[in-house]
Amino acid sequence: MKKKVILAQSLAVMLALTACAAPEQSEGAPVVSGSVSNSEKASGSSESTPTPSAGQSDEMVYGTASLTYQEFFSGDVTSTGSFDAVSSATTSKYEIMPNMLTDFKDPESNAGGYHITGVKNVNVAVAASDYEAYMAVNPTFVRSENGEPVQYKTVLMEDGKAVYSETKFNVADTVTDAKAELITGGNWGDYQINVTDGAKTHLRNTREDEFDINSQIQGIILETDSGLKVGMEHLQSIWVQPYEVSFNVLDDNSHNTHIAEYDNLPELSKLVGEDLTKITYIMPDSAYVYEFDGIYIKPIYKGEISASVPESYDAVTISTNQFDDFENGMLTVTYTLGSGRSREVTTLLETPLTNGTDTYGLNTAEIASAQKGGVYSAFISSESYANITVALPATEDQKAALQELVTTAQQKLTQDAANRSLEEHIQEAEELLGKDEAASAEIGSLIAELTQLTSDGEEKGGSGEKKAH
Repeated sequence: MKKKVILAQSLAVMLALTACAAPEQSEGAPVVSGSVSNSEKASGSSESTPTPSAGQSDEMVYGTASLTYQEFFSGDVTSTGSFDAVSSATTSKYEIMPNMLTDFKDPESNAGGYHITGVKNVNVAVAASDYEAYMAVNPTFVRSENGEPVQYKTVLMEDGKAVYSETKFNVADTVTDAKAELITGGNWGDYQINVTDGAKTHLRNTREDEFDINSQIQGIILETDSGLKVGMEHLQSIWVQPYEVSFNVLDDNSHNTHIAEYDNLPELSKLVGEDLTKITYIMPDSAYVYEFDGIYIKPIYKGEISASVPESYDAVTISTNQFDDFENGMLTVTYTLGSGRSREVTTLLETPLTNGTDTYGLNTAEIASAQKGGVYSAFISSESYANITVALPATEDQKAALQELVTTAQQKLTQDAANRSLEEHIQEAEELLGKDEAASAEIGSLIAELTQLTSDGEEKGGSGEKKAH
C-alpha cells in the first residue's frame, strides 16, 4: 500500500532540488508525489486561490498539511525509499498521539488493525502560483494567516507533482549532557534507547504531558558518526513518552505483537555496527538535538534462547543450543518493585554463562520479605552481542494485581467515559491476562501504567515502563 503525498523548502531551493528528483526515491533525493495519499480532507480550503500581482515576485503561502513518512523525512534522512506504513495488529492507540496519521475509520472497518501512514499538522510553505496545483494533490493543506512559521518544509509543484525539501529546523536547544542507555531484546524492539536529561529537562518521561518534547512529537531522527540518518515512526519507534526510542532490524514481532508489520527495515538495519552520536526530536514548531559521545549498536543474537521457572520461582533454566561464541557471557536475574526513579531493583543472580542448557538457583532470600507482584527479569550480556533480554513468565501474584487494577479502572471509566487512554489500557490488560504465557515484564509494565491512570494524582519523575506510549 505505497502511499505518497508532498512537501519541501523555498522556491529557490526547490528549483535546484527538482533537477535531481526522480520517480523512484534514491539516496538523498527529495520526495516527488502527484497523488493524494491522505484520507483527511482539509477544512477551510475553499478560499480563493492566491495569485501574485503583475510585476511582483511570487509570494509564499503558509499552512499545515498531512504528509506520509516519506514526504515528512524528505531531505532530512539518508534515504526515504523504504518508507511505507507501520501496520498495527490492534484497534487501539490510534488517537494516542495527536500528530500521528492513520487510516483508522472505526472498529468495524479496522477490525484487523490499521496503518500508521505519516504525520499530521506539518508546517508547509508553497508558492502562491503553485497553491491551486498543490491543493489538487494534497487537499489536507490548510492555509494559515499567521505568516512564516519558525519551522517548515517547502513544496514546489513540478509537472503536476509535488517535491518536498529538507526541513527548515528551528533548533530550540542542543543538549550535550544527557545520558543514553541502550537496551536490547526488550518488549518493544530489537533495540531501545532510553535518554535521561541532564541539567535541562525537555523529554517527557511521565504520564504528564507538560514537557517540551511530548505526545505532540512528529518525528525522530537517529544519526551516526558515519553520517547515516534514519527516521523513526510512531508506535514502531516513537512513543507518548519520547525519552524511549525503539527500533527493529528483524521482521519479527514476537516481542511486540501489537505491530503486524514493521516498516523501513532496510534503513533501520544499517544502524547495526554504527556509533549513534545524535538524536533529533521533531516537534511541530521546534527541534531538539541531543548529542552523545557514541552509542555502539552491537549486532543482535539470532539464535533461540528460552527460559523456564518452577512454581516456587527459586531457580531459572536457560535453554539454548550453545553459547560458545559469547565472549565473557554473563547471566543476570533481577526482581523489580515500582517504576521510574522510585523503583527498587534486587539482583537475584549474576553469574558467568554456562554453555548449553543449565539451571541456575536464585537467591530468593533477598526478597523473602519484599512486596509480592514484582517483575522478574533476566538478561545475557557479552562482548559479542547486544544484551539479550530473556522473557520470564509472569507470577500469579502479578496476574492477580493486574486483574484488580482492571476492575478499578473499569469503575473509573464509568465516571470518565471519554478517557480513551484508560479504555485502551483496560483492553490491553484483558488481552494480556488471556494469554497462556504472559511475560513478567509485560504485566509489570501494565501494572505501572494502570496504577498511574487510576490514581488521583500523576506520578512524578521518570518512568522506566513503556505502555504509556
